[in-house]
Amino acid sequence: MDNVKTQSRFLVDLPCAFGATLATPRNGTITSIGLKGCFVKTKAMVAQEQAIFARVWTSDDRWLRLSGKVKYYMERVGFSLIFNELAEGDVNDLAALIEELRRQNQLAPPVYEGEEAKV
Repeated sequence: MDNVKTQSRFLVDLPCAFGATLATPRNGTITSIGLKGCFVKTKAMVAQEQAIFARVWTSDDRWLRLSGKVKYYMERVGFSLIFNELAEGDVNDLAALIEELRRQNQLAPPVYEGEEAKV
């Protein structure tokens, strides 16, 4: 798990649900994820600074729920979500998910803070 804590974000292809409410009525794909945020690929519109709830299905058959604010939005591409301060248990669950994906060789090389993903 040390690798997860030292990298900013990892490139992934992770289906998710998201929305302005806990019902998370929209679908998208998380294309990069880290302990502080993620990028959601979607054609749905969101507003900068909008509060967003997101959830991803984990390998132990449950939803991992996340929330945060939109850092930036790219029309018809997606948005960057910066997570709210997560509870310790949620941080541990998120780190475990990232580590599991990394071990399954589904993660591309990390994207460091300040770098743009080459997608």
